[in-house]
Amino acid sequence: MTAEPPSVPDLVGVSPDFPVEFDRPGDERLTWDWDDMHMPFALTPLGASWVRVIGQGFGSWRAHLGVDFPPRTRTAIWNGYAYFAYDPGAEGEELKRIEQETTELMRAQIPVAEAYWREEALPELESIYRQMRDAPIETGTLAEAADGWLRGWAGVDRAWQVHFIAINGPYQVLEDLADLYEKVVNDAGAGESLRLVQGSRHELYATEVGVERLGASAARRPAVAAALRGGTRSTESLAELPGGGEFAAELRAFLDEHGHLGQSVDDLTLASWGDEPGQLLAEIGKRLDHTPEAAETRRARLEREAEELAEGVRARLSEQPDERDRFEFLLDHARRIGPITEIHNYWIDRMAQAHTRRLALRAGARLTRDGVLDRPEDVFYLDRDEVAQLLLDPIDRRVLVIERREVHERQRRSTPPRVVGRAPDPAAGPVDRFDGARIESTEADVLRGTGASAGQVRGPARVVLTSAEFDRVRPGDVIVCPSSNPSWVPVFTIAGGLVTNTGGVLSHAAVVAREFGLPAVVGARDATSRITDGQLIEIDGTAGTVRLL
Repeated sequence: MTAEPPSVPDLVGVSPDFPVEFDRPGDERLTWDWDDMHMPFALTPLGASWVRVIGQGFGSWRAHLGVDFPPRTRTAIWNGYAYFAYDPGAEGEELKRIEQETTELMRAQIPVAEAYWREEALPELESIYRQMRDAPIETGTLAEAADGWLRGWAGVDRAWQVHFIAINGPYQVLEDLADLYEKVVNDAGAGESLRLVQGSRHELYATEVGVERLGASAARRPAVAAALRGGTRSTESLAELPGGGEFAAELRAFLDEHGHLGQSVDDLTLASWGDEPGQLLAEIGKRLDHTPEAAETRRARLEREAEELAEGVRARLSEQPDERDRFEFLLDHARRIGPITEIHNYWIDRMAQAHTRRLALRAGARLTRDGVLDRPEDVFYLDRDEVAQLLLDPIDRRVLVIERREVHERQRRSTPPRVVGRAPDPAAGPVDRFDGARIESTEADVLRGTGASAGQVRGPARVVLTSAEFDRVRPGDVIVCPSSNPSWVPVFTIAGGLVTNTGGVLSHAAVVAREFGLPAVVGARDATSRITDGQLIEIDGTAGTVRLL
């Protein structure tokens, strides 16, 4: 249907500069939100295919639990930007009943989430990634290469289904724990309750320990340290230096385990550390002259603080045995499965993205060899089905790629509307703790958001939009960015604070910031455009304020 049906007088976001075509009748009556937390920039055609794969995973928990009822999340890509809409599929009392049943289904996942993650999800994910690595893209026949490509994407489809099955219990237990804590502790800060689960050992902690060891290894080797200080970002060049071979071997071992990290957002064009280790080497170089707090020292301190906070709750509930038992149940499970709210990003969001990008570049190399493309990177300007067809039947698509590059560049320069379709209902009620609220400030020198990680800090703002800009972050800088994920671990450990445009206290940015004791304000609307790079700012990670100085 057309973009501006006259029967919808409250349609927003559609204009000659941002034309929209809805897939189904009634879509214009939904509220479509631009997902600038995960996809803040215009996507290439293959990137759009990737986002559609993510979208198809949203409802996978229904099949897993054997239920089939709304609400459902819908996906659209308009002018290169990703939008999602919540389709309730019911209203009034019926919708309330469905939402309550859904919450109870999520609660039933709390006791079984740990076993599912360790015994089912991780082995299945490892099998999926192994199949992607083994796909005969370079050596197979035309049919075998095309089949390997499609099987790889089918695996990614399944990985994202696992994603939305695995996270339900972990997010629910943290929501329930936060609700109970805020009921017991008057005037608790927005992110205070989540400090109860900080200080655990998991994949993000292991990543930081690994970076710490690489920094110490470089420091022990004067020639390597001098090269890193001088800007060398080539593993091969470092390996040729005295002591460089040993350092390069340690780096390769680290990348074998954690090299799928490095991409700041969900965009297939962004390389991982494993593909382009220069970004990681830059972070190691910063540690030569600035040693952050030791990972284990910080972890142990945060663990002690978490237990002190828990003891305070126990004291408040000393005369309420039922509530105290419920608190202990939630706390125990939150500490065991709560970290899955972030380590799923490590194992799925980041690892699936890295594997898909490598599969794409392998396909691009074959298509370049076969005269379809000029260079492997051109594959990003084809969609998933087009690549499959071209692997099977190679036809020159170089002119098409040029045209699509030009379109993509125009789209990258545009500013999409935050909402398309029906304007949000101001009376819709509070947002969840993951997405949070976008808080708009009318004060000239103060931005307001959600206090996600306690602490006050003053320092120069470093506006960072993508992982390509991590090298600009210096020790003590306050990072200002659209959002973050586990790839930001090395810069978080040297930064002074964090401000994001998006997210709530359970967002990726908030969870990672708390694990690294980094004062953080999330959901500060338009922070990356209102704050100037290098400007002195002061943030309060409890109150949720950002003061421009």
